[in-house]
Amino acid sequence: MLLITCPVTRTDELVADRRIRSVTNHPTHVALSVECPSCGGVHVYRTGRRWESRPAVAARPARELSHA
Repeated sequence: MLLITCPVTRTDELVADRRIRSVTNHPTHVALSVECPSCGGVHVYRTGRRWESRPAVAARPARELSHA
C-alpha cells in the first residue's frame, strides 16, 4: 500500500500495490507511475536521494567520558 497525494484533487489516497503501473530506476531516484483512485489519472511519484544531498556524517567521538 502507498499513501499518495493526488495533485488534481489535493486529497491523500491510500493506493493498493496493484495500481502501480510502472517502476523506472534512475541514477538519482526511482519513479513510480501510479493510477490514482481519486481522479483516475496516472501520476508519477519520485523517491530516493539526490546526488547533491550530503552524506550522513557520523557523530564525532567524545573527548573524555562524563560522570553521571
